[in-house]
Parts: sequence; C-alpha cells; structure tokens
Amino acid sequence: MLLTMLVVFFAVGILLGFIGAGGAGVSVALLTAVFGLEIHEAVGTALAAMCFVTVAGALSHHREGNLVPRVGVIVGLAGMVGAVYGANVGQSIPPRTLELAAGITLWVMAALVWGRTRLVRHVVAAGAVDQSVPEVRGLVSAVGLGLSGGMASAFFGVGMAPFLQLGLLTLLRLSLRQTVGTTMLALIFISLSGSLALARHGDVSLPHLVGVTVGMTLGSYAGAKGTIRARPEVLRGAIVATPAIAGAMLIFL
Repeated sequence: MLLTMLVVFFAVGILLGFIGAGGAGVSVALLTAVFGLEIHEAVGTALAAMCFVTVAGALSHHREGNLVPRVGVIVGLAGMVGAVYGANVGQSIPPRTLELAAGITLWVMAALVWGRTRLVRHVVAAGAVDQSVPEVRGLVSAVGLGLSGGMASAFFGVGMAPFLQLGLLTLLRLSLRQTVGTTMLALIFISLSGSLALARHGDVSLPHLVGVTVGMTLGSYAGAKGTIRARPEVLRGAIVATPAIAGAMLIFL
C-alpha cells in the first residue's frame, strides 16, 4: 500500500505545487475514500503532511519570485491561532457530518474563486506589486484572513488555499502568481499549528503520513516550477477545479 500511496500522492503533489495549495482537502478526500481512514484521523494526517508539502512548495515559489514574504508571514501567524481553535472544536462533530461540511466548503471556495478571478483584471497580470502590507487596513485584512482561514482549515480538514487566495487577490491586491506562492507560505504556519493540535487528540496516522508526505513533497516541489510558465487562464482553471473535485469525493464517495 505504501508504494501505491507514494505514486498517487506524488501525482497530486505536482498539481498542488502548480496551483499553490497545501493539499489538505485533496488528501482528506483520498485518505477517506481510497485508503479507508476515518475522517478525524484523515484530517490530522493531511494537515501534518501539509507542513512538509508547503515548505517544499514555498521554497520553490520563492526561487521563482512568486511570493510576497511579509504578507505570507502575517497571514500565517494569525492562521496558527485560528487553527488551534478550529482543531479543538472539530472533535465534537460526527464523522459523516464533517465529511459533508468539508466537501461543501470546498465547493463554495471553488465557486468564489471562479467568480472573482473572472472579474479582477489584475489576476491576469504577471507584474510585481508592492511588497508590503498596506498600512492599517492591509494589516487588519491579513490578520482577519489568517484567523478565519486557519480556523476553517483545522475544523474542516481542508487547506483553505482557495479562501486564502481569494483574500490575497481581492483584499491585498496581489497578482495571481504572487497569490499562489504567498498562499503556500501562509499554509506552512497554519498546517503546523493545526496538525499539532490534532495530534494531541491522537488524530494522526503515522504510516499514512509517510506515504502522503514523501509523495506530495516531491511532487509539490516539481509542480511549483511550472506556475510561472503557465498561462493565467490555465492556472485559474486548475485553482478552481482542484477543490471542486476534492469536494465531490468527500460528499459522494
């Protein structure tokens, strides 16, 4: 089974590195529907694996010039606080209810990103933007985005990359490529905090963690190199399709 997991999650990691997602939602869907883990354990395992995946992806994006470090750090630190709260609250939710809620959340995120990226002109721009958080409004937006994204990430077991990307696009006015890399950086902090909180409840499977982590980390590093070379419409389509498919797996499988 380990070899199968390595192959499956390597392929998934390539896609996730390309779109700047940490992969928790996709991992939860695969771990429950394909590899038979209970949802709470799948959530903890997916978030733990996402720690390693996001580090590899963020390093690659940094080398490609696809991220805004200060914004990513502020969003990520706020997300750590939200993730602890979300992880603890999620323990009281019945497994099937949590699966349905996570699937619907992924669908909502996909729809929001699809709608917004069609309307915002700067999404298709590849140029650089201001590398600092814009004054008080920008700081409040970054902190609020991190808190809400971190809480939802650990509660539903999804990386909330579409939600963070939407906020970075609309509130902080990053380009699409910078949004991809900056999201990956913020998810390092969120996944670390959420996985540690869930590990305290025994919700991490070490054998599955190895397969997910190794496969997706290698794939994510390779996939991130394709972001800067991709046409904006292709990148946008991949960002929308990934959570939509993962959501369907959680709801119907």
